Amino acid sequence: MEELLWRNLLRDISSFFSLSACGNFCSQSVHYQKIEEILKLLKPIADLILDSSIVPNEQRIKVLEQLVHSIKECSYLSEKWHPLASRIYLVIQAELLVKNIQTSILEIVQLLKDLPPFNSAELIPKCLENCFEKVKNMECESTCTFISESLKKQSSSHVLQRTEIAERLGLKSNQEILIEAVALKKLKENAGNDAEMDYLEQLITLLTRMHDDLLMLVQSKTGLPDYICPLSLEMMTDPVIVSSGVTYERVYIRHWLDLGLTVCPKTRQTLVHLNLIPNYTSKALIANWCEKNNVKLPDPMKSVNGQNMVNLRDIVKLDADSKVKRLVEDLKNKSSESLREATDQLLLFLMQNMDNRIIFANFGGIRLVVNLLYSNDVQTQENAVTALLYLAVNNGNKVAIADEDAIEPLIYILEVGTPKACENSAATLFCLSMIPVNKLRIGRLGAVVPLVELLRKGSPQGKNNAVIALFNLSISHENRVRIVQAGCVRFLVELLNIPSAGMADKAVAVLENLAKISEGRTAIGQAGGIRAFVNTVELGSPRAKGNAVSALVQLCTFSSIWFATMIQEAAVPPLVSLALSGVGTPRAKRKAAELLSYIRTQRHNIIRIPLNCIRNQRFIRS
Repeated sequence: MEELLWRNLLRDISSFFSLSACGNFCSQSVHYQKIEEILKLLKPIADLILDSSIVPNEQRIKVLEQLVHSIKECSYLSEKWHPLASRIYLVIQAELLVKNIQTSILEIVQLLKDLPPFNSAELIPKCLENCFEKVKNMECESTCTFISESLKKQSSSHVLQRTEIAERLGLKSNQEILIEAVALKKLKENAGNDAEMDYLEQLITLLTRMHDDLLMLVQSKTGLPDYICPLSLEMMTDPVIVSSGVTYERVYIRHWLDLGLTVCPKTRQTLVHLNLIPNYTSKALIANWCEKNNVKLPDPMKSVNGQNMVNLRDIVKLDADSKVKRLVEDLKNKSSESLREATDQLLLFLMQNMDNRIIFANFGGIRLVVNLLYSNDVQTQENAVTALLYLAVNNGNKVAIADEDAIEPLIYILEVGTPKACENSAATLFCLSMIPVNKLRIGRLGAVVPLVELLRKGSPQGKNNAVIALFNLSISHENRVRIVQAGCVRFLVELLNIPSAGMADKAVAVLENLAKISEGRTAIGQAGGIRAFVNTVELGSPRAKGNAVSALVQLCTFSSIWFATMIQEAAVPPLVSLALSGVGTPRAKRKAAELLSYIRTQRHNIIRIPLNCIRNQRFIRS
C-alpha cells in the first residue's frame, strides 16, 4: 500500500509539473511556483524510497494520502482555471494548498528520518535534512491576509494599497479588473451561505474601486470625464450604447462580448440583448472637442488589442527578456554551486511555455547549455541535458541545436551520464532527429552504438527513449545498416517477445524498417524474429500487427528460407484471421491479404514441407 502511494505521488508530481508548464495564470502565480519548488525537493526522496525497502507504516500512509490528495487538488485547480475565472478564488485555494503540502511534507520527512534502513545510506539522510530545512523555512506571501486587512479598512484604504493587490493578482489592465469582478459576481450567485456572499460582495466592491481609481486617473490627466470609454480608458471615437444604458467604444465592447461575457462591464447587469446602438450625440461632441483643441482621435483598431492584449504580452515578454538576460549571465559563472542554481532556474523558466524556449534560444542560450553537457558536476549536467530537451521540443530550435555542435556531447552523456541524463539525452536525440538532415548527422557522429547499449541495459525509461530514437534514425536507409551492425536486432526481438515491458509496438516498428535491407532481414531471421512477428500478428495491438505483417512480407518475399520458417511457425491462421476480422488497421489487413496471396502462389516451392500440411495448417511452433 505504501509503495503504491509513493508511486502515485511521483506520478502526480510529474503531472503537476506538466500542467505547470502550460503558461497560464496558475503556473505564473507565486503560490504555484512555491508548490513546484517544494515538490522538486520531495521528488528525489520519493525516487530513493522506491529504490529502498522500508516497512509500511500506518502514520506515513495517512500523511501520504493527504499529500497525494493536496497535489491532485493543485492539478485540478490548474486544469479547470481559464482566463475568465476568478484569480482571487484561485489564490485563496492555492495558499491553503501550499500550507497543507508544507505540513504534510514536514511530517513525512520527520517520519522517514528515524528509519533504521536509512542509517546505512549516506545520500538519503542528506536529502531528508535538506528537504526538511528548506521546506520549513519557506515563506510564501499571504495575499489573502493582505486582502482581508484591506477589506477591514476599505473605506479608508489607499489607492496604493489597492494597486498592490492588483499587482499580486496579476491584474495588469482595466479589462482584467472588470473580468475579475464579473467572475466574483458569478461565485456570489452560487455562494453557499450569507458569510461567503458578504465576503464576495466586499471583494467586488474592492475591484470596483480599483476600476474607479484608474478611471479617475485618466480623467484627471485628460479633463474629459464624459468622453472616456469605461472599458478601454481611452477617448471614444465610435461610441455605442449597450442595453444597460452605458456607452463604450465599439471595438472594445465587441471584444468583450466576443470573449463570451454577456454582462455590462461597468454595472455587471446581464445584457438583455447584445445589440450595439450608435451614440451619435457623444460622437459629435467628441469630434467637436477634438477639432477645437487640435487633438487627433486615436485609432481604436490599433489600440483595442494594445490596451488589453498586446501591451500585456509586451509586459510578459519584457519580463521574460529580463529573466533570460540574467540566466545567460548566470550560466557563464565558473562556480559549480552557482551553475547548479542557474540551471535549476533555467529549467523552471523553460518548463513554463514554448515562448520562453524561443526567447532563450534567440538570446544565444543554446551554446551555453551545450557547453554544460561536459560539466563534471552531475546535477549541472543533468539539468543541462534536460534543458536542451525542452529547447529541442520547439521545431525552430532543432537545427539550431545541431548547428551548435550539441550531438557529440549528447552522445558523450549516453556513454558516461547518470541514468536520468542518459534518458533525457536519448529523448533529445529523438527530438533532433525529427529533422531529416539531423538524422544523418546523428548517425554519422556515432549515436547508434550508445543508443543500442542504452536499449540493452538502460532503465525502463531509458530503453523506451532509446527505442524511439532508434526508430526515428531507422527511417534513414544509411542508419539502418549502422543499427543492424550495432547488434540492435536481438534486443528489439527480445522486447517484442515481452509485451509486458510496454515497448513491443515501438520495437516492431524499428524492426519493420530494418527488414527493408538485406542485412536487417538476415539478422532478424537469425534472431528468431519471424516467430516474434507471427506472435505479434496474433496477439499484438492493431498497429503492431500491421508493422509485423509488413516485416514478414519483406522477409518472406526475399528469402525462401524465411518463407519456409514462417510456414513452420503456423503463420497462416493468424494472417487469415487478421485479413477477415474487424481487428487491425486497414494497412494491416491489406498487408495480411498480400502475404496470403503470395503464400498461395508459392506453396509448391516450400522446402521439405508437405503440401497437405500447408493446406490444413497443422503446424506446431517449435
